Amino acid sequence: MSVTFFAYPLNLILALLWAAGVVSMWRNCRRSRFVSFMLSKSATVSSIALFIAFSLATGITGRREIMSSWPAVAMMLYFLTVLFFVLLRGWRTRPSSGRGKIRWRFILNHAGLLIALSSAFWGAPDSSEYRMQLNADVPAREAFRMDGSQTCLSYELELKEFTVDTYENGMPSMYEADVLIDGKPVNLRVNQPYAVSFGEDIYLSGYHMKEDDGTFSCVLQIVREPWKYIALAGILLMIAGALLLFIQGPAGKRE
Repeated sequence: MSVTFFAYPLNLILALLWAAGVVSMWRNCRRSRFVSFMLSKSATVSSIALFIAFSLATGITGRREIMSSWPAVAMMLYFLTVLFFVLLRGWRTRPSSGRGKIRWRFILNHAGLLIALSSAFWGAPDSSEYRMQLNADVPAREAFRMDGSQTCLSYELELKEFTVDTYENGMPSMYEADVLIDGKPVNLRVNQPYAVSFGEDIYLSGYHMKEDDGTFSCVLQIVREPWKYIALAGILLMIAGALLLFIQGPAGKRE
């Protein structure tokens, strides 16, 4: 069963309630059985094992919808909750007296992973992909989802020119399209998307050539990922944590 109906703002509300609930339980119910289990080795091992199992199932079968099913949602919520409790417990050392030192490497790595995975999890209902075929000098707004349903874009696209460079054997080496987006000229190339707005990009994914007159039409892919910059922030935190671990590692060993 799909859970894609948890789109904005419901997903944001649920994410804030979940985060507030975890922090509240850590502060007020730290000795409860639930919190003790979430911080146990069994919870850590089982959550990681389930995460790997679902990831492998998605990669092997190629069915991305697996990660939007109810079992996968329950698995991710379990994994993120365990990770959040681990972060709350370990962000500061526990000396016999005093407040302890802040563990910056631990915070950067665990908080970065939590932010990156949380944005992918809670932001999944807001993410979508569309495809559309543009013919030369024909304005279009209609795009199609992967399930075949149609949607109307908030902007107009029009193909003005399409260029294909080929190798000696006739295989295409590079192709690009000059497109008008609401009258604004934009050059699209493979793997070089154009950002229409915050979290929405247009990719040039393919082309077709009509055999009767040799004219081209291009295939565009519109990807909406409004939470991607939050995920990027989490990845940057993990990179910073890895660099700090590399720099301070020898000092930590001597200590």
